[in-house]
Amino acid sequence: MGFNTALSGLRAASSDLDVIGNNIANGGTVGFKRSRAEFHDLYSQAMLGGGNSKAGNGVFVQTVAQQFNQGNIRSTDRNLDMVINGGGFFVTKNPHGLAYTRQGIFSLNKDGYIVTNTGDFLQGFVADASGVIIPGALSDLQINAQYLDPRQTSGVDIDFNLDSRETVLARRGSLTVSNNTAVVANAQLANTNGYSTGSFILQDISQSPAVTVATLNVPSAANMQASTIASELVSNGEQYGIMSASANTRVKVDATNLAALLGSSAPAGASISINNQAIALSSVNSINELAIAISNLTGVNAQIDSSAPNEIRVYNNTGDNISITLNNTGTNVAVQGATGAAFTNAGAAVNVADGATSTVGGEVTMQLENNLQIAAAPAPATLPNIFTIPLTYTPFAENEFDPNKPATYNHATQVQIFDSLGNPHTLTSYFVKEEANPLTPNASDWSMYLLIDGEDIGDPVASGGAATRARFSVQFDRDGNLLSSNPIVITNWVPLDSNGNPINALQPINVSAGGNILPLPDPPTSSNFVFNIADSTQFGSLFAIESLSQNGYSVGRMTDLSVSETGIIFGRYSNGQNTTLGQVALANFANSQGLQPIGKTAWMETFDSGVPVVGTPNTGTLGSLRAGSLEEANVDVAEELVGLIIAQRNYQANAKTIETEDTVTQTIINLR
Repeated sequence: MGFNTALSGLRAASSDLDVIGNNIANGGTVGFKRSRAEFHDLYSQAMLGGGNSKAGNGVFVQTVAQQFNQGNIRSTDRNLDMVINGGGFFVTKNPHGLAYTRQGIFSLNKDGYIVTNTGDFLQGFVADASGVIIPGALSDLQINAQYLDPRQTSGVDIDFNLDSRETVLARRGSLTVSNNTAVVANAQLANTNGYSTGSFILQDISQSPAVTVATLNVPSAANMQASTIASELVSNGEQYGIMSASANTRVKVDATNLAALLGSSAPAGASISINNQAIALSSVNSINELAIAISNLTGVNAQIDSSAPNEIRVYNNTGDNISITLNNTGTNVAVQGATGAAFTNAGAAVNVADGATSTVGGEVTMQLENNLQIAAAPAPATLPNIFTIPLTYTPFAENEFDPNKPATYNHATQVQIFDSLGNPHTLTSYFVKEEANPLTPNASDWSMYLLIDGEDIGDPVASGGAATRARFSVQFDRDGNLLSSNPIVITNWVPLDSNGNPINALQPINVSAGGNILPLPDPPTSSNFVFNIADSTQFGSLFAIESLSQNGYSVGRMTDLSVSETGIIFGRYSNGQNTTLGQVALANFANSQGLQPIGKTAWMETFDSGVPVVGTPNTGTLGSLRAGSLEEANVDVAEELVGLIIAQRNYQANAKTIETEDTVTQTIINLR
C-alpha cells in the first residue's frame, strides 16, 4: 500500500505543480484568475467501518479552484478597453452560446459590432433612435452610427431680458393735408394768399370723450404763405404732438386762350408773368414750349398733362405763393388751385383778366402723433380757412422696423437652426420697443420680429400668397414678468438654399391648415417649429440673452466613443451632438467557483454556478466599469514561486517514500 500512497502524493504534487505553472504562465494575461489546487486525504472504506488505527491511503486533488479576487487596474489609451471594478463578468456570445469573461479587450469589427479579440460578440442593451436604452433581452452591441442622421429643428428656447429703460425708436401717427387752397384774383392782392388767421385744437381721440391736448393759433398773421404756416405749426405745436409739417403749392393754368397768341401771332408786348418773372409770348411757339419756359424760371416748375394738352401745371415744392399775371394779351386765362401730386382740384377756377394778377396759396401737410386729430376751437375762435373740418387722416410709421436698418430696432440675436435635410439656416430675432398702449396701461409693449435667412416667415394673407412679416407682441407687467407665455409656432418657413431657391426639404403647414396645433408631430411632418420665450423678463438692466438653445443638428461623423461607469456607450460627433448608443451588461453568479473554464479567459455557466444574474454596471452586486483600462491577472509571482518550491519538495518527498518502500520490499525479496 505504501507505493499507492506515495504514488497519489506524486500525482497531487504534480497537479499542484501544473496549477502553479499555469498561474505563472498567465501572469501577463489580461483578466486571468489564478487557480489553487485543493487536496483531500484518502481512507479505505468498509461496509462495517474500520478501526481507529487504520493508516490512510494517500491524497487526491479535490478541485482546482479559481480565485476571483480583483486584479490590478492598468490604464490604456483605448476607449473600448474596459475593466470591471468589483464583481461581475462581461457577457459574450459565440456560436456555442454565452460565455463570461473578465477580460475587457474589445474592438469594433467591420460591421460595427463590439467584439472580443477572439471574435465573440459583447452583449448589452441597445438604444433606440432617440438614445433611450431599451431594457429587456440581451443583444449584440453594435455601433452602427458612424454617421449621425440630421435632425430638423422642432423647438427653439430663448430666455432674454429687455431693458425697461430703452427708448421707443419708431413714431407712429397720422398724416393729414389742409383741404383748402386759396385763390385770389385781384391785382391789388398780388402778394397775399387769402388765408385768414384763427385757431384750432389738437384732440387725443384714444380717450372717450376726446381730450383736448392744446389750442394753437395759426397763422399769427393773415395771408402768410403756406411755407411759413408750416414752419409756425411745427415751432408752436411740436411739444403737443405735431411731428412735422411741410407745404406745396400747385396751380392749374388753362392756356387755351393763349394758343393763338404765341410766336409771330403774339400782340406787341404780350407776356405772362409767374411770380413777377415775365415770359414774352412771342418767344414761344406752342403751349409745350411755354411750359418749358416756365420750368426755367426761379422757384417754380411746370409740366403738361397728356389728358389736357392746353393745361399747364405749375408747382412750388416749398409752399411759397404762385402769382399769375397777364400783360397785353387781350384775353384771360383760368387759374385753379390744386392739391396732391395728381393736381386734384381745390376750390373754384378763377379767370385772370388781362392786366390782372391772381395769387394761389399752397397746401400744408402735417404729421400728427398717434391718436391726435385737429378740431375747431370753441367759439368765438375761428378756424383758419386753410382747414375745413373734417380732415382726412392716413396712418403712417416713422422709423418703422426694417431688418436692414439697425436704427429701427433696439436689439437682435441669432441662432442656427436646421431643416429636415440637415442644412443650416440663420434665425434672427429682432426686438422693438413700442409706444405705450392706452388700452393696456399696466403693460410694457415690445414687438418681436422673426426672419430666417433674412426672409419673412409669416403666414400669407391668401393661400399660396407671399410670406408676410412675422411679428409677435411681447408684453410685460409692472414687475417685469412676461404676461403671456404661450409658445409661438412658426408655420410658414420655406427652407431656401444660399441662392434663395427652395430646398427639397419638409415644407410648412400654415395656421389655416392646422399647422399651429400643439404638440407638433414627432418626428416632424413639416418645417413648423415652436419658439418659446416663456422665462423672459423686462428689468432695468442691459439687454441680455440668458439662454438660447435649439434641438436640431446637421449630419455628423463620429469623432469619439466613451463608456461610462454604468456601462453607457456614448458617441460624440463632428456636429457637436452626443448620443447614447447602448449599454454594456454584466452578469454575476451565486457561486463563481462553480463556473467551468473554457479557455481564452472565459467561463461558462454550470449547474454548480447557478443561473446568471444579469444587470447594468454599478447596480446590486455588480461592479462599475472603467473605460480605457484593463484588469491584470491576479497572479502574485512571488507567492507562486514559493508555492512552486513547496510543490517541488512535496514531489521529492513522495518520491523518497517510493524509494524507501522499494528498499523494504527488496529486503523481503532477498530473504532465503
